[in-house]
Amino acid sequence: MKKYFIEVSDGVKLNVIDFTPEGSDPTKPVVVFVAGWISLPSGWKDFLKTLTPRYRTLYVETREKISSILPKGRQIDFSIERMALDIGEILQKTIPDGETFYFAGSSMGATIILDYLSLGKRQPTQSFLISPIAKFSIPTWALGLIKLSHPSFYSAIKPVVKWYLKNFRLDKKREPEQVAKYEGTLDAAEPARLKINALSVSKYSLWDKLGRVKSPVCLIGARTDTLHGVEELEKMVALMPHATLILMQSNKETHSERAGSFIADRIAGSG
Repeated sequence: MKKYFIEVSDGVKLNVIDFTPEGSDPTKPVVVFVAGWISLPSGWKDFLKTLTPRYRTLYVETREKISSILPKGRQIDFSIERMALDIGEILQKTIPDGETFYFAGSSMGATIILDYLSLGKRQPTQSFLISPIAKFSIPTWALGLIKLSHPSFYSAIKPVVKWYLKNFRLDKKREPEQVAKYEGTLDAAEPARLKINALSVSKYSLWDKLGRVKSPVCLIGARTDTLHGVEELEKMVALMPHATLILMQSNKETHSERAGSFIADRIAGSG
């Protein structure tokens, strides 16, 4: 495993964690993995430990995360569309034309991948996307709070956000691990970036773009995940010409060794 930064066209430097198996076969495909909103690599350790020994995996941290380095004195775009361009630029710099690759991603990372796929640029053999979000449902009261609050007030607002997620968007009884994961990501977030990103994604919709996603996509959902509803995933699959839906039991399972093995096995079976 090695870490490095890739600078994209607007000067932002993105952190990439490159998992390359010992004695890796250069003819094997590469997996480009994009995690969710302010997600931490530690939340994917079980998933990665089954995928990375079999395939070189590039874990890409998107620009809203605290790991990215932003150029000083510039207004930075944190929109989904800009982050989709980032993915295209990372492909250009890491995977030569003609080499086989797959996408994997979760939540906002999966949304970014779908936005990129809709552009019709260089396509993967297949994408495995865990609970993508077609439209970000941020309550009106929360948007108002975000707009009016200075980033320095984040520590005061954060408990309110945690309370809302725990009681209205997450299953705290059946999936306490999911609650702990989201609380950890909120604790690690960079407030100024979080504010700009949240306001940007609140205006975003993927629905009109899904029909332009022509490469094969496998959506992976969780039956008990109330944050990413199964009905929405079914609607997304219906709009893409080469899409399928696989349901696992819980959000915990979609982040588990089982999910990593499922993707690795599917890649092996299509080779």
